Amino acid sequence: MYQDTATVTVSAEHWGREAEAVDNAGVNVGLETLSPGVFKAHFNGQLDAPEEPTHVCITLSNGLAYYGPITGGEARPEGGWLSFECDMVEPELL
Repeated sequence: MYQDTATVTVSAEHWGREAEAVDNAGVNVGLETLSPGVFKAHFNGQLDAPEEPTHVCITLSNGLAYYGPITGGEARPEGGWLSFECDMVEPELL
């Protein structure tokens, strides 16, 4: 699993509504491939997010950004994860 400190932006992008995004800077993340085109980001603590989030963007310390629609997730006070679709390079290859 690729480990980094990233900015995690969680957004709500619904058709017919104005998009809303919340940045979470300095988040320790673990990024892994679940299947081709589907990634999972693990994080410590809780992320700030808008109501009904639909997308996530994980900007790594090297500037590379992983962005896509959220397909699943779990949030607990101690941390959680988000799975999302993305067509970027597999993080295990970084």
